[in-house]
Amino acid sequence: MDNAKQPAPREALNAGQAMATAGNETRKVLILQVLRQVITVIGAMILFRLLDAGPFGLLGMVFPLMMLPRMVATLGVSVAAVQKKHLSANQKTALFWATLLLGGLASLATGIAGHLFAWLYDVPELVWICWAFAATSFVEATGLTHQTLLQREMRIGRIAMIKLIGQTLAVTLAVIVGYELQEQQQIAKYGIVALLVMEYVELLVNTIGLWLTAKWKPGPMRLGAVKGLLSFGGFYSTSSLVFYVGQNLDKILLAAMIGSTRSGQRFVGMYTSMYHLMMKPVYLVTDPVTSVMLPSLSRSSDRLRDYASLSRGFYLFTATLLIPAGVGLFVMAPEVVQLLGGDKWQPAVGMLIALAPAICLHGMINISGSLLVGMGQVRRLLGVSLVLLFLQAQAYGCGYFLATHYAGQFDVSQEQTLAVAIAMSYSAVLLLVSVPYIVICFRSVQLRSRALLFQFARLLGRALLMGVAVWFIRNQMVQYDWHLILRLLVGIAAGACLYTLLAWNDIKANVLQFMRHHE
Repeated sequence: MDNAKQPAPREALNAGQAMATAGNETRKVLILQVLRQVITVIGAMILFRLLDAGPFGLLGMVFPLMMLPRMVATLGVSVAAVQKKHLSANQKTALFWATLLLGGLASLATGIAGHLFAWLYDVPELVWICWAFAATSFVEATGLTHQTLLQREMRIGRIAMIKLIGQTLAVTLAVIVGYELQEQQQIAKYGIVALLVMEYVELLVNTIGLWLTAKWKPGPMRLGAVKGLLSFGGFYSTSSLVFYVGQNLDKILLAAMIGSTRSGQRFVGMYTSMYHLMMKPVYLVTDPVTSVMLPSLSRSSDRLRDYASLSRGFYLFTATLLIPAGVGLFVMAPEVVQLLGGDKWQPAVGMLIALAPAICLHGMINISGSLLVGMGQVRRLLGVSLVLLFLQAQAYGCGYFLATHYAGQFDVSQEQTLAVAIAMSYSAVLLLVSVPYIVICFRSVQLRSRALLFQFARLLGRALLMGVAVWFIRNQMVQYDWHLILRLLVGIAAGACLYTLLAWNDIKANVLQFMRHHE
């Protein structure tokens, strides 16, 4: 039953109140996200060296098989509940049981998919690995309704704190398991167990924390009250599925082409690890933005001027932070890879360089979905996602063609050439579709995009100037043989200072004022 002491729903906020709440919550979540990413990077640096790339390659094969059913089964109905202005007690209970049931089905689908893809990839280990990871979908579903209720109440900072605790415990235990496996010389065979432990511990801690924070208990099973959310949630789930397939088609194709051998699994592991490394600044910024953006916009959907003001703030905040992040990672990729993985991971440098330009583009695409969902335009979101998937498939086909036909001209293996070509295709297709996609999203909700795109271009110009300067400084440090860590620290500090000087007015208006905005 519902707890009487829950905070009042924030459904009647005006634009100023909504922006103030969004800014405050974004600031909290951003700080906690920074801490999460620091912990993640430290954990990755240790696990990369303990496990090498093989177990990460197996995880890269399993991850889409785990996430696809999970997204279809659980995400759509929960997003529909966040978007809905009024949610009754019966609907909350129905949402919980429906999500739990769908999470169980997703777990079953993951285990079954392991048999199919073990045959397709010719990797028998995928059978037991998929069944081992399968129950993670059910564990996440157990706390998803409580997370939804906290999002509706705009208690996003609490969610971020719970995830920080879960991430810390998960990384710690994964490293301990990795050391034990290394001591027993079982890394080659069971290294993925450390990653399995990390996944389960994080989700279990998150679920417990969400239950304790939300202080809500479901009533008896009632599924009828959730019917009103299924249509909206179904379109959103399908759109999310299509987006996810597009974002992971590169990894699926790479695993199918080279994943049957240990050497191929190593390169798949490098590619997926570099992809997740590229996505860390994206998640750092877009996680707090999207968690605040959807509930904020949903409550302003009947006031177009307020909707436009909120949307503009979210887009400029994201672009101001992610554009320089992409440029900086592009320039400093050799130092980043060397620090995280050592000499064994040097083939991954080209992959990270090719993926780095996608950082800001991915961030813009991520938050654009919330723009359409906030207005209830999930059908249009599905249409756009299908077009994006079609273009991505063509780009990866071109990448495969180039890699297989010109691999002999480079002094590297065909597997490495293929991974770099796929990475370049990934960034290229996002570059081609991100601007039209943003324009379509804005026109769908009757917002003007020209002025916003001009500001993006101005930020990009200043970030490129910063990148050229950092590239020159880095080359000088390499020439005089500066230590790796010193090169990285000086490069980051120089980039941050130069970008701040070049774009101070934008940073002040788009980031600082946004996070401390008050009525």
